[in-house]
Amino acid sequence: MISRIINASYTLLWRVFILSFLAIFISPLYADDGPPGNNDASLEPKKPLIWFVWDLPPEFIHRGPWKGQGYADKFLAFFIRNLPQYDHSVRVVNIPRWSREVLKPNRCSVHLWGGFFPGELVESKPYSFTPPHVAIFHKRHQKRIGPKGTVVSLEALLKQPDLKLMIMNVDFNLEAGQSRYPVLYPYLKPYLGAENLIEQYSTENVIDLNLLAHGRADYTLAYPSTIRTQMRVNNLPDEYISYPLKEHNIYKNVYVACRNDPMGQEVIDRINGLLSEETLLEFLSYHEEWNDGDPDFRRTTIDYFIKKRPLLNVVE
Repeated sequence: MISRIINASYTLLWRVFILSFLAIFISPLYADDGPPGNNDASLEPKKPLIWFVWDLPPEFIHRGPWKGQGYADKFLAFFIRNLPQYDHSVRVVNIPRWSREVLKPNRCSVHLWGGFFPGELVESKPYSFTPPHVAIFHKRHQKRIGPKGTVVSLEALLKQPDLKLMIMNVDFNLEAGQSRYPVLYPYLKPYLGAENLIEQYSTENVIDLNLLAHGRADYTLAYPSTIRTQMRVNNLPDEYISYPLKEHNIYKNVYVACRNDPMGQEVIDRINGLLSEETLLEFLSYHEEWNDGDPDFRRTTIDYFIKKRPLLNVVE
């Protein structure tokens, strides 16, 4: 009796072993695709997405203790964080390189004016804007120009031959038909080549205000945040004063722009889905870290982006 029980137990164990063996080696042959996310498709590499940035504080800052803390640096970080389906990389470019590469596949620019390469780039909904340009003088000219808050006329300043204006080269992208000063271009164009209008050709994107202190020029055109930015980033002394321009109370929309192909259109659709009121207010806070909480910029942002009011001084 005992031997029969033992033999039966061995037989049962042997059958279990055989069935387990077959289950291990045969079941993969008949396995289905399984639940979503567990098949080979989920192992496919993410699509690469290259973001173009440039060195232009306080938009993008690439050196020093403020590196990565520009407001457009933070826009880009937001988009990368919220688009995990892509393999993101960031490429620092100057204007000539941007012009050569912007129409290649899988490229996007995070902070761009509209109108570049019409039809070849696809743009997001606007999500912020650049503020009106101002005239920045060294304070040695303050007695001549006027107290802080004085509105000056660029047209009138350019008619004064003893005042030298230094700006970046005006026509920076002839192929794309773009000027660095699109609103002020009609006032600058008649003086191109004149002795009192100095164009600086370089890989930089902004005039170093030290050049005004050293007498290379008397004034320049820049954003209202430029003085504060260069004091922070370049340790400049408080020797400069800015004046609003009569000809430039204009806020110019900025967008995310990608090559106008299926990939670019897909990215832009996703970007547009991120541009909620909450996001736009967050982006405003990034600006205000650099513009001293400019009340005009805040009011214009709220009216245009949040309250959806049409404003004549906001342009595409």
